[in-house]
Amino acid sequence: MGIPNNRFVIMERREKVYSMLSQGLNELEIAKQLKVDQSTICRDVNSIRKQSLHALDSIAKDILPYEFNKCLGSIEQIIKECWIIVQGNKDQWTNKDKINALKLLKETVRTKFEILCDGPTVLQVQKLEDEVNKLKQDNDPSQRSFFVLPALQRPSDDDVR
Repeated sequence: MGIPNNRFVIMERREKVYSMLSQGLNELEIAKQLKVDQSTICRDVNSIRKQSLHALDSIAKDILPYEFNKCLGSIEQIIKECWIIVQGNKDQWTNKDKINALKLLKETVRTKFEILCDGPTVLQVQKLEDEVNKLKQDNDPSQRSFFVLPALQRPSDDDVR
């Protein structure tokens, strides 16, 4: 058996660090237990934070809109089923069933309203954050090309006189 791949060792250590952080240990305690320097644990924690940020970003951009839409579809199905019960014939459903269906219908419609009010807000905030980050990136001097010259302004008639 050969020497383990360095990336594998780092990934394995970071999994342990993440687990230990979840247990409430601080960087120094983790470093002592894993017998590594605290600066190594600090780098691991920073990497874990970046990975968490990427995961959260992915959830907000990819998963949240899908789940939002799926949720609304399920709510619509519940509403349809409730109305089938409420409008069903007397032999099929008791009055108690119909009253319970109306209660569920009321709660479902309220939930749908809350989701519609809150969901787009979350999505809109994410969109605005993306736009702000793009503006920051566009205005970052380190991202500008050395060869791009600022646009020249033509002198106005007042400047010429």
